[in-house]
Amino acid sequence: MLWHLIRYLVSFAFPAFYKKIEAKNIDNLKSEGPIIIAMNHPNAFMDPICITWVAYPVRTSYMARGDAFKPGLAAYLLTALGIVPIFRLRDAGREGLAKNDESYEVVFKLLKRKAKIIIFAEGLCIQERRLRPLKKGVARLVFGAYDTINHPNLKVIPVGLNYTNPSKFRSKLFYNVGEPILVKDLINKEDNQAKTYNQFLKLLDEKMRELVTHIKNKENDDLVVQLEEMVMKDWLLKMGFKNNLLENEFQVTKKLTDVINKCDEIYPDKIKELREKTKAYFNLLRKNNLRDWLINPLNKNINNTANYFFRLTAILFMAPVYLIGLMGAYLPYKLTIAATKKLVKKNKEFYSSMIVGLGSFIFLFNFILLFFITYLFTPSIIEAILITVLLMLCAWLSKEIYFFILKTKGLGRMLKNTTLTIELKGKREEIVILLDELTTFKV
Repeated sequence: MLWHLIRYLVSFAFPAFYKKIEAKNIDNLKSEGPIIIAMNHPNAFMDPICITWVAYPVRTSYMARGDAFKPGLAAYLLTALGIVPIFRLRDAGREGLAKNDESYEVVFKLLKRKAKIIIFAEGLCIQERRLRPLKKGVARLVFGAYDTINHPNLKVIPVGLNYTNPSKFRSKLFYNVGEPILVKDLINKEDNQAKTYNQFLKLLDEKMRELVTHIKNKENDDLVVQLEEMVMKDWLLKMGFKNNLLENEFQVTKKLTDVINKCDEIYPDKIKELREKTKAYFNLLRKNNLRDWLINPLNKNINNTANYFFRLTAILFMAPVYLIGLMGAYLPYKLTIAATKKLVKKNKEFYSSMIVGLGSFIFLFNFILLFFITYLFTPSIIEAILITVLLMLCAWLSKEIYFFILKTKGLGRMLKNTTLTIELKGKREEIVILLDELTTFKV
């Protein structure tokens, strides 16, 4: 019951925080039989909870750090949600590791009931666009499960999580679900256990690496993100994609990452030059509170004075909805942000999880309170419900209007400073030309 209630509650929170959430091959997770889902892990609780929302009504359980299971309410809630503790040596010492056998037994019992279990194969939660070495404990759990539950159709399904920016409001999330690995096909009685484990981990690593973007050199992390913003629209067209499905955007990012990885090995000086030029360009954008879409020549038909005044007119018409929305959403939004910053501090991996978790309950409480306040001043409960629903709808729309206003202000700043715009266009063109020298397209 608790799992279903929370699922419906976050159904409003996820689309509010993320601009777009999509999944490829999600039906692979809905197949019959016991399934172990092996995922990378860039974004704390958001990773397993959001895929449960995407794959609903399939219910997934997952393994999480054991030190989160504080005695009392925390342990009860986590267990009720189907979360199984797993302990690491650096967090819980050898005593904690000894408890992992109990956790494995819980997992095996769930798999006997044909459950779906998520494991984070890297063993760490770090916001990076790369796959880290897989933990040997993954192989131990998989083959231990196979020996224990004695089910011939036990499968491991690799899943790659791809965020544009895990902690950023209105970013995108793409679940790239791979093809199942049938565990029984990996069993060779002539091989020893160590060899079987290593072969499995090598295969799983290869499968997962295909499902994520993997930047080899950390120095190029910002470069790939910045170039992704610059070339996405252009490369989607050049690669023959006619829509902005996240699967297509992933292919663009994958192509871009491969180009940067290969050229970093062959032409390191060129990549260094590209990195410096791109950094300087984005620093200048940031300094003047502008975004790359304003400078992108593909947007020249909308980045003009006529469109600017059209947007201003639209804002005037939308102002009543925006103001009503602020009445219902401003205070809970500020409370959510303030509480998250205080609780999370510098641990960015938990930022979006805390925003969505706290925000769901704060906004729910806020609108329940608004309903009772409204009911005090209205003649019937129906009117109170209708007014509350109107406030909720306006609050949702005000979020979209807010970003529309931000973009309009950015367009105004760009149109106002023509000298700066010309300078930025020149810097952008230099970057595109240099990138084109390093890239060969097959259109």
